[in-house]
Amino acid sequence: MNTIILAVIAAVVTILAAVMIPLLFELRRTVAALRQTTEQKLDPALVELQGTLKSVRQITDNVNVITDEVKQFSGAIHQVGNKINAVNTLVDAATSSLTIKTQSLSAGVKAALSYFIANLRRKGERS
Repeated sequence: MNTIILAVIAAVVTILAAVMIPLLFELRRTVAALRQTTEQKLDPALVELQGTLKSVRQITDNVNVITDEVKQFSGAIHQVGNKINAVNTLVDAATSSLTIKTQSLSAGVKAALSYFIANLRRKGERS
């Protein structure tokens, strides 16, 4: 009985070896073909991808520089606006003050003239 079991095991190992050896050769050829395909097609794509990433990085850096310049320009415009508002406030204050002075002077001149004319009339009546 041991001989039969050993014969069956030997037959199974022989059949397994007969099936596995070509399978291993085919697997080896498949790995070699995969490696060749990777080197031929994937490597150039990776090189191109690296170039694209460098280009995108340069564009991003340029956009950051432009953004900083726009922020500085916007800040300068804001400062100019504040200065214009300050000047406008001063002009309004000066205009308002000048208007008040002009109106006061006009009222004073009118009062003086009416007083002068009234005194001239009285003097003309006394004589």
